[in-house]
Amino acid sequence: MEENNILNKGVYMLYEIKDDLARNIELKEKAAGLADNEKKMVKRLDTARKNLASEINGTISKRRGEIESTFNNQLNTNRTRLKKAQAKRTSAKNSKVSKRIEDETEDYREEIRSHKEDIRSIFSRNDIPAILNNSYCFAMFMPSSLGDYGVIGLTMLCVLILPVIIYNLLLPDALAKPVFMVLLYILFLGIFVGLYYFIRKNVYVAKKREMKEASRYRNKIADLKRRIAKKEQKIRKDSDESGYELEKFDTEINDIQQQIDRIVEEKKNALNIFENQTKRDISNDINSRYAPEIEADDKALEQTREEKHTVDSELSELTVKISKNYESYLGKEVLSVNVIDSMIEIMNNGNAETIADALDYYKKTVDKGLQTL
Repeated sequence: MEENNILNKGVYMLYEIKDDLARNIELKEKAAGLADNEKKMVKRLDTARKNLASEINGTISKRRGEIESTFNNQLNTNRTRLKKAQAKRTSAKNSKVSKRIEDETEDYREEIRSHKEDIRSIFSRNDIPAILNNSYCFAMFMPSSLGDYGVIGLTMLCVLILPVIIYNLLLPDALAKPVFMVLLYILFLGIFVGLYYFIRKNVYVAKKREMKEASRYRNKIADLKRRIAKKEQKIRKDSDESGYELEKFDTEINDIQQQIDRIVEEKKNALNIFENQTKRDISNDINSRYAPEIEADDKALEQTREEKHTVDSELSELTVKISKNYESYLGKEVLSVNVIDSMIEIMNNGNAETIADALDYYKKTVDKGLQTL
């Protein structure tokens, strides 16, 4: 073990220690620089790859959107045409249906016109005011159906409500007293009842036979209207459209629908081609533009990492050597280039023959404040 004791060695050993210390410092600086370069290269590569992915995704999204937009515009145009053609067909059918209803109910409507003329004749011959020739008056004075009694009920409700409305909205505050509400009800009921009995007595009682005859005609008219409504309903529900001459509209609608179906299929095929081929071509094209730069940076990063690994390995070995061979003998505080230079100068000046002597001399002179530099 004596030969490993550097304290007994001469100045040549200090030169070796100095070289190792200097190399250690150099390796640390180089390792730090390589680590910093590695971080910068990794960041640069990450940015390049993100930019690559962003451009690929953005371009693909844009191209897909352009394809969809082109086909969607064509579809919207044809769907608008289809709606217009369907609307024209519906209008033409409705016109034909209305004409058919008019033709097939002409006899009923002619009977209605005849019965209305009969009623007007009854009113005219018997000096009955024409103003009473309406559904409301017949419902009020000669009710014959549930609807007529509904009219009577609504009339009574209005008679009860109108005084309340007048009392709350039209009367001045000075007259807004309960007594005036009672007076309003008396007034309205008096007018309504008086008018009702006056008309009933002088028309519907005095001309009872004539009014019953007019009522029979009105019932016939109501029955004819029901027949017309049933006939109209039957015609409108008839699914046979062969008599309406709608073939040209059906041909146009069918042609437009076929165009829409074809565009939908073409859109589907175009998107399939885009997904299975065009998207890949776009990615390859953009990749080819980024590839040289990324490959060069990737290669440079790999070289930097290899160099850093070599430097780290050498630094580790040298650090172990310094710690094992020098630090245990000299102490960590002595292992600096400046201190070793001082000890070399001490030995070169003949003040020490061994490293131990040089170290002792250095400590004594330093302790005394004497710098032998």
